Amino acid sequence: MTKSHKKDTDLEKSRSEGKPESDDPPGNPESPTAALASIEEYKAEPEIDANRYAEIALKSKIPLLRFLQVTIREDMLFLLPRILIRTIRTMRRIPHTFFIKDEVELKHYVFQTIAQWSKSVLKIAKMKLDIRGIEYIKPDQTYLFVSNHRSPADIPVLFATIPQPVAFVANAIFQKIPALSYWMRASGTVFIDQNNPKSALAAFKSMARRLSKGRSLILFPEGHMHQGKGVDTFNRGGIFSAVLTGTPIVPICLYGTDKVIRPGSFHINPYKHVIVEVCAPIETTNLRRTEKKDIDAIVHDIIAEKRAFYEKKYTSHLSKYTKTAIN
Repeated sequence: MTKSHKKDTDLEKSRSEGKPESDDPPGNPESPTAALASIEEYKAEPEIDANRYAEIALKSKIPLLRFLQVTIREDMLFLLPRILIRTIRTMRRIPHTFFIKDEVELKHYVFQTIAQWSKSVLKIAKMKLDIRGIEYIKPDQTYLFVSNHRSPADIPVLFATIPQPVAFVANAIFQKIPALSYWMRASGTVFIDQNNPKSALAAFKSMARRLSKGRSLILFPEGHMHQGKGVDTFNRGGIFSAVLTGTPIVPICLYGTDKVIRPGSFHINPYKHVIVEVCAPIETTNLRRTEKKDIDAIVHDIIAEKRAFYEKKYTSHLSKYTKTAIN
């Protein structure tokens, strides 16, 4: 599948394209005080209830306004409220979609709106995005992008990274959020109700139909925002839709998005370094029978290996800076 030496090759390519060559961790502290501040950011933190978002959406008559109220109270820097206001403003572009008759033009208009929104989110959050391996992606090819899931920030990060129209396989709870839900439906999002076992089968069939029609999708097979180390177990099923339709699978490893905003939180931490590593596509038409059967484990291991690499790299840096700060 993906050979181990690919990792070094990918990193070398990213360096040749202007990416930082230094092994220093994000922030590159220049003094013991700065080093200690950086260490504080990376220390283990207690988990937050990621279901807060769903509870607010379900209990509120106007979820978006309720989200805005909570963010104003919790985000002292007023960054997340600005993002929500920017999201609400996309509603001004909705009426124009009813007058676009050409399907290709409508698809471009929707993708342009989502891309602009995503880039504005990154700009407001002052996120430092480091994209690696994007040269693997052919804009006119259909893919199933499979990513680990760490934070609400994963959504705009992936939309801003992938250079083609793409839709998510998303929790049905998003359908209750105005503006965002409209653009997700318009982009071809496949919604799945995690509390309804029959919904999984319906979502699988929808994924297969969209992929067979040339509509790329993004899947979070962990099924939730993982707050522990590494990558959580992948739910079996969704990834197999790519095998069924002969669609290439692109594993993506995200690192650092949970430092921007943690699951369940309404506070944005600016100036964070986020790494998006796009791995080599897996051609599903060339898979052996055993590989097709174990495709979820194969993709999981590719992403988990990348994630472990970054965790080990930045953990070793923290140890070095800890000793420097103490001395």
